[in-house]
Amino acid sequence: MSRRRALWDKRWPVYEQLTAQVEVKVPFQDADPTGVAWHGNYFRYYDAARVTLLDKLQFGYRQMARLGQIWPIVDTRVRYLRSAPFDSTLKVHAQLVEWEFRLRIYYLVTTPDGDLVNEAYTVQVPVDAQSEQLIIGSPDMLMRRIESLIAG
Repeated sequence: MSRRRALWDKRWPVYEQLTAQVEVKVPFQDADPTGVAWHGNYFRYYDAARVTLLDKLQFGYRQMARLGQIWPIVDTRVRYLRSAPFDSTLKVHAQLVEWEFRLRIYYLVTTPDGDLVNEAYTVQVPVDAQSEQLIIGSPDMLMRRIESLIAG
């Protein structure tokens, strides 16, 4: 059993309907001079998984725009555990863990064998695209969609 300190307490339920996974092959241009993925490029990998997850929820960036909203990332945290060499394949798993007032998405990046490369989360909040004012609460249509997914 691993004695590593967790990035945070994972006290949320796991709803498979609120998860998505993508595979990313680390391209040459993502590697630093040592031949491994540069740490900042992982945010693009998270973005690929996040887009897949939001599309699965039928609340992608186009749907947000139709509602007159933008959802900027206002907080993030990453814990790097190992490097990913150029040309390696990574599995990027995204899970929506909060959705009532903001979207908190938790990410696990693993090797195909399941070795943990890093873990992270992002927090997005709804903002009115025109006034640039914070909106309190997620849209009703998103809340209904999530409720229908986790209800079964």
